Amino acid sequence: EDEGNTFLYDDSPLRKYVQSCLETPACTRNDKNGNIKDLELRNVTAPLLEVHSHFSPEWSKWSMNDPTLWAMDYLTHYPKLRPNKEDKGWDVFINLSGDTLPVVSAQRISQLFEPRKGPLGNTNFVTSKSCATGLLPTSIFEFPKGTMKRSHYFSAGMPKTLSFLDLHTGEWKEDEPIAVYFGSQWMAITPDFVEYVVRSLDHPNGLGRVLKETFLDKEVLMTDETFFATLLMNSQKFKDTLPKLNSEGALASYPTMRSLRYERMDENLPNAWGTYTSSDSLYDIPPKFEDATNGEGSARPWGPYFLGTYDLGAIRDSGALFIRKVSSTVDENLVNMLPVKKPSGDRLEWNVLPEIRWPKLGVNVRKPFVWRDQEEE
Repeated sequence: EDEGNTFLYDDSPLRKYVQSCLETPACTRNDKNGNIKDLELRNVTAPLLEVHSHFSPEWSKWSMNDPTLWAMDYLTHYPKLRPNKEDKGWDVFINLSGDTLPVVSAQRISQLFEPRKGPLGNTNFVTSKSCATGLLPTSIFEFPKGTMKRSHYFSAGMPKTLSFLDLHTGEWKEDEPIAVYFGSQWMAITPDFVEYVVRSLDHPNGLGRVLKETFLDKEVLMTDETFFATLLMNSQKFKDTLPKLNSEGALASYPTMRSLRYERMDENLPNAWGTYTSSDSLYDIPPKFEDATNGEGSARPWGPYFLGTYDLGAIRDSGALFIRKVSSTVDENLVNMLPVKKPSGDRLEWNVLPEIRWPKLGVNVRKPFVWRDQEEE
């Protein structure tokens, strides 16, 4: 465990969410400390919660993928999660950062991703609305020449073709055109695609292994945003599992959902093609935040920015299942409010959220008056 990152988990909404799960009867495979006990004596359908810490990723480097890939391998091979070969034992792999908070309950998320009846079932989400093409990954060729996300991969000498073994057909692909796609490692993907990622990395000639080695050889950055999206978009078997969008860019099977994860990023929104254009005001980081997080620092240009009460209207509009970045040190109101329960009738959880938005003329925040000091002056 990296002691330097411990503070991030301790202060994160994720910790509160994990602890609340550990403290409820639903986590029947865990004791109050999160330890697995008496698995054979318990219901195999009961939730299983484990907490692991194995890596200290370096920002923008390949190591950002290591925790995700470890979790995929663990889920694929862990026998307690797979009663038989036909049963994957779980419906969806959801990967989140520690500064993420769910908008709706875990039970509702499970219902939405249920493979047979859920509107999000059997769908691979490897991006969010912050991607320039919305819920679909963005090819680097869709970015104009000279923009950072396109020029970086070309300036690094990233080849346009790769040779690999197609694990679906057993066919050798020689100099196959492979376009790099941008998405995100914060994703929700199917068991079949998770298993394919693991297999393609294990095989010395699998596309996953070849792509990883090429990324490492060319020393390209942001591979956490490109590896999974590129693997998905260049695997013919999974083309039908991409999100199907309506004319407004929302999910056709669940039109209220325009984002898997809502976040504030000026990098792609509102101008996706390289011209930096700031949007609404944003939450700056108070000095105490830097003290509480061992020097996290203030908001970075482009984002993602921390969210707060003024973002609730946009969160409501997005229909997102998750939001980031959130911290109780920046604005604890969101942490106290979310996740929301589904109201009775036909109303959805997002309808419960108040339409609170950033004031059009902006917001200035100043320190409180200290009257005693002023009187002394």
